[in-house]
Amino acid sequence: MGKRHSLLAALGLMAIVASSGGCTFVAQTIGAIEGHEIVPAKFNGLEGKRVAVVCIDVNSLYGPGDEADLLARGVSTQLSQNVKNIKMVKQSEIHDWIDQQDQALVDFRNVGRGVKADMVIGIDLNSISTRDVGTLLQGKANIAVKVFDMSRPDEPVYEKPPTVMEFPEHGGRHVTENEANFRVMFLRILADKITKDFYAHDRTLDFGRDATYIGD
Repeated sequence: MGKRHSLLAALGLMAIVASSGGCTFVAQTIGAIEGHEIVPAKFNGLEGKRVAVVCIDVNSLYGPGDEADLLARGVSTQLSQNVKNIKMVKQSEIHDWIDQQDQALVDFRNVGRGVKADMVIGIDLNSISTRDVGTLLQGKANIAVKVFDMSRPDEPVYEKPPTVMEFPEHGGRHVTENEANFRVMFLRILADKITKDFYAHDRTLDFGRDATYIGD
C-alpha cells in the first residue's frame, strides 16, 4: 500500500474514532503520522477559568521569594499562551493580597479566595540550586504542585508530589555566562516543565528545545 493510501486509511480510521469521542487518540494518531508524539494533558480543567498561580519558597519566612516569583510568572505566562480561554490572575494582584495579610505562612486556598480565582495552582519550591561540575553548570530543584478548585477546595483536584528536576539531566552546561543568568534560564525551564501537565504538547518539540538550551 502506498504512502498516500496509508494516509487516507488512517484518516478514515480517525474519522470513525472522532465520532465516538476519541479526540485524544486522534491527536496522538495525527502526531504519529506526521512524525510527532502528542502527549495529552495530565489535568485539563483550567480552560475558561480564572487561575491564580502561587509559588512559595519554603525556605522563606514570607512565602514568595525572588526565585519563587520568577517561577510563578513563568508558569503564568506559559499557561496564558497554551491553555484555551484561560484568564490569569496578575502576579501583582496576588502579591498585593499576600502583603496585606497578617500571617507569615501562605495557604494557597486563602489566596484563591482573596483574589477571586476559580482555580489555584500552588507550587512549593522546596529547594533550588545550581552547582559547578568542573567547568559546567547544572540546575537542580525539588518542586511539588497542587491544584485547587475553589468551588470545592477541601482537597486538591490534581497533585504532583515532590519531584526533583535537573537541567541538564546528564552532565552540565558549559559556562559561557555567569551563574545568575543560568539560574534565570533554569527557572524558565522549570516553568515549562510544570505547565506541560496542563495542556497537550508535542514531545518532539521538547527534545528540540532541550538541545537548543544545552547548545546555547
